[in-house]
Amino acid sequence: MKNIFLLFLIILLRTVYPQEFGMGLNLDDPKFEASPLSAPLMRGDYENLPDSASLKEFSPHPGHQGSYGTCTAWASAYAARTILEAFKNRWSRDETDKNAFSPSFVYNQIRAIKDCSTGASLIDALNLLRDAGDMKLSEFGYDCSRDVTDQDKLKANPYKILEYREIAGRSTENKHRFVKKSLAENKPVVLAFDCPLSFISAKEAWMPDTADYKEWRRGHAITAVGYNDNKFGGAIEIINSWGNKWGKDGFTWIRYKDFDFFCKLAFELIDKSQNDSSKVDLSGSLIFKESTGREMKARYNGEFFIMEKPYPSNTVFELRISNNEPAYVYAFSSDLTFKTYKIFPFTERMLAYLPYRQNNVAIPDEESYNVLDTIPGISYFCFIYSKEALNLDSLMKIVEKGKGTFYDRIVSAFKDRMVSKKDVELKYKDGIIFSARSRGKTLIPVLVAIKHL
Repeated sequence: MKNIFLLFLIILLRTVYPQEFGMGLNLDDPKFEASPLSAPLMRGDYENLPDSASLKEFSPHPGHQGSYGTCTAWASAYAARTILEAFKNRWSRDETDKNAFSPSFVYNQIRAIKDCSTGASLIDALNLLRDAGDMKLSEFGYDCSRDVTDQDKLKANPYKILEYREIAGRSTENKHRFVKKSLAENKPVVLAFDCPLSFISAKEAWMPDTADYKEWRRGHAITAVGYNDNKFGGAIEIINSWGNKWGKDGFTWIRYKDFDFFCKLAFELIDKSQNDSSKVDLSGSLIFKESTGREMKARYNGEFFIMEKPYPSNTVFELRISNNEPAYVYAFSSDLTFKTYKIFPFTERMLAYLPYRQNNVAIPDEESYNVLDTIPGISYFCFIYSKEALNLDSLMKIVEKGKGTFYDRIVSAFKDRMVSKKDVELKYKDGIIFSARSRGKTLIPVLVAIKHL
């Protein structure tokens, strides 16, 4: 009789808790396969991080989605979007709560049917935050019955995020390393999580056992707000949408090894940078090295950098690009025929925006090299650092169809968007270094020429 009672209790808990704690993320959403990707930074960028970082003081107090399938909107809008705004404005916790963003404004536009019973696409939620913004919860409450009006959309428009990007995917090893980097750079991270039943009973930390290590197909969206290498052996802290009685005041810690297994994808939210255009707000460096490690030195001739010596065709070399302020970064090459070839971003999915104060990218990666073509003459490289997103394919076509030298074609393609030469400093010191004050302009092209035999 006692065993029957225990079995009944277990069944009861498993049916009641999922009703009390809604989820709503489809782990098989095909839209994940087309989401924007982050550019892979060099290994050192992920290794030299502080022992801990936290955005918790900028998060709202955890809300409760109830039994509804609205977690994607709670994680992306109420949690992550609010954190971005609170950090930018340095709000107190009370101010953050008063200005928290609405999950219903987002969810009510992306749901499949007109109620809150079904889940919604996390990618749809993130796209809406980028393309349409969000309203404050104080103006658009948690309400499944409310329609979004044109007036609502006008109010949401000023609160669009700049970008979002996938920083860890299904096959990414050590996902926590990439999430730590985002958090250390003050970027909240929305997680697509496979949620075992034991997650319901998490306390200050969630400690799954070996029986939990399997595919549950129970998708739930949560938001990473901090990490600490010394807490629970190293752990990520998350904010949930199951109220403040869940976990510890609505938060819990997840150990790195558990995080890496149960987190399926991670998305970083990016806000507009707040640079002063009268100060240096576009800067970075370029490094060319032979495969032997020998520096490929260059000098600036007033229009572009040119290598101090010619190189044989098929020369193998390394190329590394860095930026010191957030910027969209693009690169392409050309030759004396002016045919152009895209170098960066590597793929159509890869986001050109590098949002950190220090980004180091190896092209094509740290284990691979570039090769000069077999046609003797000059190879040109154009690196564009921009405050706005560009249509690189269109610009490359303009260069190909232009007139004059490669430099003339670049100037013609970018016209009024280029930062004035008097506001740009270009020099060579252990690599090509540049800095610029944009003063209302939006981009700086850095050109490099390599003569080869």
